[in-house]
Amino acid sequence: MSGSKILEGLKEALEYAGGDESKARVRIVKVPDQVDVKAIRENLKMSQREFAAAFGFPLATVQNWEQGRRKPEGSARMLLRIIEEAPETAERVLQTG
Repeated sequence: MSGSKILEGLKEALEYAGGDESKARVRIVKVPDQVDVKAIRENLKMSQREFAAAFGFPLATVQNWEQGRRKPEGSARMLLRIIEEAPETAERVLQTG
């Protein structure tokens, strides 16, 4: 990114902070309230161990989610939703990152 682009972005950020929303790019992200981890995993025909390894979750975390002892936090719910909709993409991105 060039210096002029950075300065332009900073100027826009200052304008936004001052109340000028005309150039604002707003993205609204809907975080699902609940996700069915077991259903997502079973739909992918993976064991808990395979699912945890493929997507970077500790095995105990997947087990706790599925047993109802814990619920996924916001960012985990978003990742799980992405896995549900585009598992190949999620796995590829996580393995190449």
